[in-house]
Amino acid sequence: MPSTRPLIFIDSADREKVESLFSTGAFVGLTTNPTILERDGARIADLPVINAWARAAGALEVCFQTWGADAVALRTNAARLLDIDARTVIKVPATAAGFEAAEHLIDQGVALLLTAVFRPSQMVAACAVGARYVAPYLGRMADTGSSDAMADVVAMHRIAEQSGSSTRVLAASVRRADDVADLVAAGIPAVTLSPALAWDVLCDDRAEQAAEVFDQTVDRLL
Repeated sequence: MPSTRPLIFIDSADREKVESLFSTGAFVGLTTNPTILERDGARIADLPVINAWARAAGALEVCFQTWGADAVALRTNAARLLDIDARTVIKVPATAAGFEAAEHLIDQGVALLLTAVFRPSQMVAACAVGARYVAPYLGRMADTGSSDAMADVVAMHRIAEQSGSSTRVLAASVRRADDVADLVAAGIPAVTLSPALAWDVLCDDRAEQAAEVFDQTVDRLL
C-alpha cells in the first residue's frame, strides 16, 4: 500500500470508537491483539464481525494477531485468521518462534507485521525476512530500559531505508500526541494509536474555541 502520507492505524476492537474516527478520513487501518480484544470486551470468535465493520468503516488494512507457543501453532492460527479475509495483515510477535513462523508465512505471500519489537537489531532481522511492517513499542521501550526509545525507533527506520528494504516501521505503544508528531517528523511512515490518543492528535481545545467564535460571528452576519 505505497503512500507518501503518514499511515495512521487505530488500536481498537470497539466499533463505536473506531467508526467515529474513520469518519474523519485521517485513518487507514485497524490493529488488534489479544490484549486489545480483552480490553474492548471482544473474543477471537468476534474477529469476522470486527473485520466486516472495520472494512465497511474505511479500513484499508486490518491487522489481526496470531497466537501459539511455537511456530507451527502460530502458522496454524494465522491460517484461521486468513480464512476470515485473505487480505488480513497477520501480526506475529518478534520471538524466535515468531520469526520462524514469519519466514514461512511471508514465503506464502502473507502480509506480515512483526510486533512487540524492542531493539533496532530486530529490525535487521525483520527486513531480512521481508515483513511488511515492524511495530516497535515506543512507550514500553522507554519503560523497560531504553535510554532513548525515540532514537531507537528512528534507527529502525534508517535500517530499512539504508538496506533498501520495503519493510516499514509502524510505531506502537505511543502515548502522547507530541510523540506522534516527532515520529512522523523523523520519517516514521506509520503509527498506531489508541482511540483516545487518536482524538488528541486530531483535536485541540483552542481550535474548538476558535470555531465557536467563528460561528458566533457568522450569526451576527446573517
